[in-house]
Amino acid sequence: MIRPPLGRSIRYWYTYRTAVAVLIALVLTGGIYWLYTQQIACDTHVGSCLINISVHPEDRLAQQVDPGSDVVIVGIDNQSVKTVGQYPVPRSAYISALQTLQNDGALVVGFDIGFPDPRDPTTDALFGRALAASKIPVVLSYQGSTTCPPDPQCQTVPGKVVQTGANELDQIPLKEFWCADSNRDPNVPCSQPDPNVILASTDFLLDADGVVRRVPLFVQPACFARNVCSTPTIDSFGFAAYRASTPGFQTAPDLTESNGQAVFGSAWTVPIDPAGKALINFSGPPGNFPLNHHYVHFSDVVSGAVSQDAIKGKIVLVGYYDLSGVNDQQLVTTSAGSNGTLPMPGIEIHANVVEMFMGAVASAVSPSKLLSPEPWWLLLAIVLVLGLATAVGVARVSVLWGLVGTVLAAVGFTFAMAFAASSGGFVPDLFHPWLAIGLTYSGVTAYRFLYEDREKRKVTEIFGHYLKPEIVAELANARFGVEDLLRGGERRDMTLLFVDIRGFTSMSESMAAGDVVEVAQMYLDHLSGIIFTWDGTIDKYVGDEIVAFWNAPREQPNHSLLAVRCAYDLVNKAPELEQRLLAKGLPPIRWGIGINTGPAVVGNIGARKRIQYTALGDTVNTAARFCAHAPAFHVLIGQRTYEECKDYIAVDLVPGVQLKGKSAETFSIYQVTAIRQTPTSPWVQFPTEMASQAHLFFTSQYTQQSVIQAGDSGSKDILVGAAAEERMAQAGPPTGPPSA
Repeated sequence: MIRPPLGRSIRYWYTYRTAVAVLIALVLTGGIYWLYTQQIACDTHVGSCLINISVHPEDRLAQQVDPGSDVVIVGIDNQSVKTVGQYPVPRSAYISALQTLQNDGALVVGFDIGFPDPRDPTTDALFGRALAASKIPVVLSYQGSTTCPPDPQCQTVPGKVVQTGANELDQIPLKEFWCADSNRDPNVPCSQPDPNVILASTDFLLDADGVVRRVPLFVQPACFARNVCSTPTIDSFGFAAYRASTPGFQTAPDLTESNGQAVFGSAWTVPIDPAGKALINFSGPPGNFPLNHHYVHFSDVVSGAVSQDAIKGKIVLVGYYDLSGVNDQQLVTTSAGSNGTLPMPGIEIHANVVEMFMGAVASAVSPSKLLSPEPWWLLLAIVLVLGLATAVGVARVSVLWGLVGTVLAAVGFTFAMAFAASSGGFVPDLFHPWLAIGLTYSGVTAYRFLYEDREKRKVTEIFGHYLKPEIVAELANARFGVEDLLRGGERRDMTLLFVDIRGFTSMSESMAAGDVVEVAQMYLDHLSGIIFTWDGTIDKYVGDEIVAFWNAPREQPNHSLLAVRCAYDLVNKAPELEQRLLAKGLPPIRWGIGINTGPAVVGNIGARKRIQYTALGDTVNTAARFCAHAPAFHVLIGQRTYEECKDYIAVDLVPGVQLKGKSAETFSIYQVTAIRQTPTSPWVQFPTEMASQAHLFFTSQYTQQSVIQAGDSGSKDILVGAAAEERMAQAGPPTGPPSA
């Protein structure tokens, strides 16, 4: 029974490949977006982080540029410590440095140096008075928040996470360095803070992979948790230095949070993550500031040897820079093209932050330096589009072209996003779109391989007995499923070939059982190989009879000619088999061939537990009768076969033959007598005479002549001789084309 088309279609890959691929892409998109949310949770340390897959290939998109001349780093490096001659650096050196920087016209001075502990009382008092008397803003480092437990967070957007203040490490500078109160007890709140001294956090909250990519803008100081100060948040060191450079910073609005953005008055806004951190726009790898001559040795500032032009009107940040024995470095993104992450001194990280805020306002000359992370909805849309496009494309082309297209799509996407990022000021997420492209290609390809491998094994199992291996492989690789090959049955024009040993039944009664089997096996192997050579399909073996056909399961436009050429070889190569039989002491055999062309029903036919791919119909039965009547090494064909091959074969009309159920007026039988390669090639005599003579020769050498004689006495199951002539006389003379 032929199943309805819909029932067939859903059974194989090629019909619903696009739907399956789209389903795979949708499932993977959901999974990849979930991984993205996990990465955000891991990086921000806010919310649950179940899987830590923190990858940031977008780090390497930016180019190395000159950070600008707004910031100068004063580095306490090995040369400076050697010149000063003391470590830790005495606070008297900081007094001299501050005076030099003020005299040279520095706009702001920031000390990324911890001053939490008292040292020499005299020097500490002098440094406190110098800070209190400073005419320019001075930013002091206030460390300690990064030592807080991860839950609750110390670095937080106000109002979102509440700090309990359990076990913080409070490294607030000495009270006399920033407060004018006479009471120096650090546990007593300050009532008269120095107007030009600013406490700012130098802490960083690292991403899940231990890399600094963001700067916290809202930091809750440990003193607030201890009820020592009334300020719930302080600025980060870099932003504090930038803000201090703006006019009227003491009274100007501070940074506030609104709808996932940090707002600085009416000047600018910058996106922040749930932990209140903004992306840092690094100008280059570690050493970029010294490379572009925005670096001064601390010892030169202390001694006054620094050029005034290097300081005037600039924000000066003082801190350790590659000083041996001091671990003041953090891993940062290598957006300048290096492979991996590199350690950058903390003071240079803050310098990059200051430069970023200095260029926050876009102008006609340069775009804003503030970076925006890729919005979640845009990433979801990109992952979805790329996943679907990859799925549909891979599903409809070969695996190799799918791989080429996938690689090109990934490369093209990367370059497109790099261009958009450089001109648009946002940081794209590359990993998850890459993951979407790669996993979708892998998933669709794996599915089609698994499904197609199953289909190929089905095709091989079904047709391996009927077709030569090359055709089986071709069918297995065809772009349709087993259900298309085995639709239950279809009617099509076919050419049937029957070949049968003459007198084998009578012959086998005079032979040993083992010899009968061996003769039959050698005969079937020899002739089946020839049929496979001519791309024929073996229908079945019925004793010593072989049934083959052409134009199924695959279409063969010249199926009639293929069958006739195959018959030529079956006769021409008969001596080869007879010689091998004689060498084994077995009798030579001979066979007749019948070929007929016409409509037949072909398909999977049989009982439920035993199904066979076969052909049925009158065309099949007629070919069998041709074979039964064909003398040894003769090929008999029907009218339709002759008409389709008449340019390539010469025939003789076979007279005096009448098939049961066939009218002599409308049905003719022909014997093939010659064949040629092309319609203009010379004729080649059909090898009937040669094969017959060879058979006589081998028969004369065979000792058990009784076996041959038994085979010669076999009968035929059609009307011949007088009976046939009587039937033909009743029907009238046959009609048909003359012999060629």
